[in-house]
Amino acid sequence: MIKAVPKDQLVAIYIKGSFVRREMKSGSDVDMVPIVLSDQYQADVFGVNGPDLYPVCTVPLSIGELEDNKLHTKFDMPVDLRAKPDRMLKMLEECRLVYGKPLNPLEFPIRSNEDVYRDEVEVIKNGYIPYFEAEKIDFDPLLKEFFWLVEGELELKGIKPRHSFAEITKSVKDPNHLIHEAWNLKQQRTKKDELKFVAKLRAYLIDSRAKS
Repeated sequence: MIKAVPKDQLVAIYIKGSFVRREMKSGSDVDMVPIVLSDQYQADVFGVNGPDLYPVCTVPLSIGELEDNKLHTKFDMPVDLRAKPDRMLKMLEECRLVYGKPLNPLEFPIRSNEDVYRDEVEVIKNGYIPYFEAEKIDFDPLLKEFFWLVEGELELKGIKPRHSFAEITKSVKDPNHLIHEAWNLKQQRTKKDELKFVAKLRAYLIDSRAKS
């Protein structure tokens, strides 16, 4: 990765995701996030990916994207399912810096907890669920995004669990909350279970305080 772009253009490299959370399973990626100064070097970063690098997957962020809190590369479906750059900034303490200079989150715009939660509701309702039902994505990305939605719900209540599926689930004390079913589905499920969960998720979103 260090050889892929000019040294003065590579600000930092972070590792995030299930590897850092110690929640990897068979088939999981190691998420590497190189921070580059200019958008023009994003293709060079993506170009590092390949069979020889597996299971590492490099997905860059540019300083401009962090400043705009918007990804500058295109997404191939109408609703962009990719996380906004400030998601990483909000959980930067739980990422691992492996190269370069650490980012200072205070230098970049970060959405309020209310805005993050509202955006999560909308992207699940208008993106993840329709794409799953149209068989454009698998169930796992939808399920994972629901955990991040509940993480946002907890933060609105002043509860900040460790950024992991297990800790988010443990932090919800209501045994009837949908998160506990989501946790069980992570362990074992059928296609019928997935469809039942999506129906319950729709109702959950309708009841959400962020739906307005």
